[in-house]
Amino acid sequence: MSTQDVLTHHLGAFSEDVDSIMSDYVDKSVLFTPDGPLVGRETIRDFFHAFLTTSPDGLLQAMTVLRQDIHGEFAYIHWKAEPFIPFASDTFVIRGGKILAHSFALFPPAAN
Repeated sequence: MSTQDVLTHHLGAFSEDVDSIMSDYVDKSVLFTPDGPLVGRETIRDFFHAFLTTSPDGLLQAMTVLRQDIHGEFAYIHWKAEPFIPFASDTFVIRGGKILAHSFALFPPAAN
């Protein structure tokens, strides 16, 4: 699978389930988050499970990709899910049809 194919699958997997999301990762994958790196499929699975089960209703439907760039095995997306997340970005290293490294950052909405 190409970098584009994996990224397309990964983004679409959020409308499915954690197993679909996790099919893009390998045992040695690392996810860099604002709280530190998560290493391995089980730890990354826990992150996505928590994200999907604790997100406010409507967040996934509000997700809009504003920019997507691919250069070889590297991919970048800039997205938002307003009013929940006004700015977020992810960067991926994809090799052999799997995500080896992934970084994620977001800017939360301003407190009222």
